[in-house]
Amino acid sequence: MTRFHADAGRFAGIASLAIAAAALAGFGLVTAADHTDGPLAAGDQAADIADVFSFVTGDNLVLALTISNVQAAPEIQLGQSIFDPEVLYQFKIDGDGDAVEDLVIQAFVTGNPSNQVMHFRGPVAPAVAGDEARIVQGPVASVRVSTDATPITNERQGMRVFAGVRDDPFFFDLAQLLQILGGQASGFEDPGTDTFAGLNVYALVVELPLALLGDPSSLTVWATTHRL
Repeated sequence: MTRFHADAGRFAGIASLAIAAAALAGFGLVTAADHTDGPLAAGDQAADIADVFSFVTGDNLVLALTISNVQAAPEIQLGQSIFDPEVLYQFKIDGDGDAVEDLVIQAFVTGNPSNQVMHFRGPVAPAVAGDEARIVQGPVASVRVSTDATPITNERQGMRVFAGVRDDPFFFDLAQLLQILGGQASGFEDPGTDTFAGLNVYALVVELPLALLGDPSSLTVWATTHRL
């Protein structure tokens, strides 16, 4: 049975800088973060999207996609296989406001469990809009998957890529939300408590020149995962 998950994010401006940078540079404990999902997503955690982040910095666009918990285990052990070779990860970019992707950046992993390499293709126009399973043709930027605190990156034609374990950049006060839902509180506190602090997710991060996107009138970004 085909499994398909999607998540979307719209530009939040420079305020997103610290959040998405954490996906690239931060590294916490070796326990896993997981965000509450429906039965379909929860049943395939290797393809379970946690969050999508996007922001513009200077002349570049940064995209980050986090996957919750590939092993479906309490801990993410360093050095183990972390990305599923049967899953295609995609960023989709709409440049004219019609909610149909004009460009895609795809990522898929190869290699053995102790030495995975993530391959990024794009940005290129998909052969068929909405196609989730077809790997596009075009230049490839490949990078070894990072499994420890030191990030490994690679660059091709101005596009820099990263794949690996990182501290969950999503800030959320779950305990306070439960208080609000239970009628014990009327709103969130300032400052709040980050429920996901020190918990890890698997991150795919791409930084590329805006010039590679042509001349879009607007930019909307979302992400999908699909089993090949």
